[in-house]
Amino acid sequence: MTSLDRPRETDHEQIVNARQKAVETLARLLRGQGYTAVVHPGNLLAATRGESRQVRVWCHERKSDAGQLWFTWTGGIPICEANKPHEALTAVKGALEGEAS
Repeated sequence: MTSLDRPRETDHEQIVNARQKAVETLARLLRGQGYTAVVHPGNLLAATRGESRQVRVWCHERKSDAGQLWFTWTGGIPICEANKPHEALTAVKGALEGEAS
């Protein structure tokens, strides 16, 4: 039974909220490993380690995967599915530490 007191989320709002949640989850994982992670509007995560490198991670729908959410590097280069934040964590840590992925 749906509530008449609050409006139903649109599909677009659900996607935006899912993207935001995925980015915030990855940010928490990075912070737990000692990295600085800042979530910006538009589902962008900027992560740094000290004063060294910075990487930017986005969360987008991937058309070639039936619209599933994926973490991507700048330019849309895929990292992994957004429902696998530990894989993204490994990739981001590798990029920050200068390791080839």
